[in-house]
Amino acid sequence: MSTTLRTLFNICLLRQGPEALPYSRMLLGALLVISFMISVLIGGMIYSVKAAVLSSVAGLFVSFAFAKILLLKKPERFLQTFSAMLGTVTLINIVSLPSSYSLQYMQLGETAELFFGVTGLALFVWVVIVYGYIFSRALSSAMSYGVAISVGYALLHIIVLEMFISASLPG
Repeated sequence: MSTTLRTLFNICLLRQGPEALPYSRMLLGALLVISFMISVLIGGMIYSVKAAVLSSVAGLFVSFAFAKILLLKKPERFLQTFSAMLGTVTLINIVSLPSSYSLQYMQLGETAELFFGVTGLALFVWVVIVYGYIFSRALSSAMSYGVAISVGYALLHIIVLEMFISASLPG
């Protein structure tokens, strides 16, 4: 497992591509569970647990469908690509936990709120870049093409999550 974590970390640093991950349904299953739990944990800090669960399920479905459609012409790359997507976003979400917690539960001064807000934005941008890298490697295309796809994916993901979150909130 430490080899897989090291590989995911290297993908986050754009040193290795999704093809470096093992072709394993078991790994994908483990990453699905871990990603879901971390997503619910972070979402539960901001919204109700119900909203966090619904948005996490919707997020996983959107990610799965997007990766599946993106790789229609290269289906053999789906397992490693989807595993890379789940693993890297989970690592980055774990890094974001302190800032998410601090912004939600601590009485911070203006400077600290700004710091954690900028940190959150930087991590979001990093996810877009990492996904762009993953997409470019999976499609054997230029990084700029992968990042453009990643930006579109991020926008779609945000729209779907907001629909689920707003639908699950009372009132």
